Amino acid sequence: MRNQPLSLSWRIRERPGMTTVEFTGDIDETSDFTELAKRLEGTVLFRLSGVRRINSSGVREWVDFVTRLDNVSELIFSHCSPSVIIQINMIYNFAGDATIRSFYAPYTCPNCLAEEAKLIDVRSHYPDGVITNELPEYTCDDCGEGLEFDEIPDRYLAFLTAHKA
Repeated sequence: MRNQPLSLSWRIRERPGMTTVEFTGDIDETSDFTELAKRLEGTVLFRLSGVRRINSSGVREWVDFVTRLDNVSELIFSHCSPSVIIQINMIYNFAGDATIRSFYAPYTCPNCLAEEAKLIDVRSHYPDGVITNELPEYTCDDCGEGLEFDEIPDRYLAFLTAHKA
């Protein structure tokens, strides 16, 4: 059974020097960023772990949104879900001028077939700024065996060389 669409929602947290917007749901043709865009200025961090799916109409809405944030001086993406990373890799300007701070990488366990998404902090994992296709090693939370990265590293990590980290 397919998951039912989940309308996109966001929660805004403002603190001195930064606004954080946490997104949850699916980015699709019903996503309207007009009012959100009006509220954003200065340094803005988008926390994107809750973005489940993005369809082609949603891509158009999102690109239009992130490329027209005229009052935002710095845009940061963190906790990017695999759905977001796939779009960043495929769609020109999906991230606009954003810096990618962290992302989830899909892993699977060859022993028990568990699937896990592990958070990779770009600055911690690539502290000297040299981007490689090597990812941290993890063990399965269920059985303790070593996990395997469940994507093609060159393809999944392509955004690292194309966007600021």
